Amino acid sequence: MTASFPGFAADDLAFLTGLAANNDRDWFTANRAAYDNGLKPALSALIEGTSAACAARGVPLSGDGKKSVFRIHRDVRFSKDKRPYKTHVSATLTRDGLKMSPGMMYVHIEPDGGSRPRFDPDSIDPLDPSTHPSAAAPASNEGEVLFGDGPFAAIGFYLSERLEIDAMRRAIVANPAAWTAVETALERADLPVRPGDPVKRMPKDFEAHAGGPLETTLKRTRWLVIRRLAGADIASPTLPEQLADFAVAARPLLDFGWKALGRADA
Repeated sequence: MTASFPGFAADDLAFLTGLAANNDRDWFTANRAAYDNGLKPALSALIEGTSAACAARGVPLSGDGKKSVFRIHRDVRFSKDKRPYKTHVSATLTRDGLKMSPGMMYVHIEPDGGSRPRFDPDSIDPLDPSTHPSAAAPASNEGEVLFGDGPFAAIGFYLSERLEIDAMRRAIVANPAAWTAVETALERADLPVRPGDPVKRMPKDFEAHAGGPLETTLKRTRWLVIRRLAGADIASPTLPEQLADFAVAARPLLDFGWKALGRADA
């Protein structure tokens, strides 16, 4: 039987802050009890609880307490940033329960305000670039950085395959009124669609829409909405219910995208 979600404990979240300041294997090994015995089981319970809460609301999003969770170890093989660990924990819920299927809820947990320790101006050495504020910023190749500012949940279509991206674009062009209805419903729920790492030029086969009302959305490569979470939210046992309510509010985006990608009956 899966344990009910207890909320993330302050001491366990403090582990992530400490990891941000001491991102090395020795510190992680010496302090990992907070991760193994606190953060991991709480995240697992959150995914199981949110899956049940979504099912109760008729939203087809679910995850597995183990398989849907991302590793805390970073893949540094092709990165200039060689820090071995992430300073957050995260997981997804999808229509078919697989981790990266299109049309997902992504749950990102870190301390309120972010895991990075507050920068001390007195620690700056003008001759040592490693002490400068820019060295403490998270490295990213993405156009839109959401990580590092605190916990949040995101829902939508985080796409990387050109065929899927263009399928979304074609669905928008084919029924602009339906897409406008999606945007209107999301805006009423205070969930505007994010910029979505847009391309600079109109994508191939969609040039005719340059300068038109669909230009902004057709330049997107991802269609996402986010809901920021506070420290009180992630500490509360009601977080699964809050996330499921978020999924209900974002349902128009999910339904549109699943239909566009031929996954509405998956």
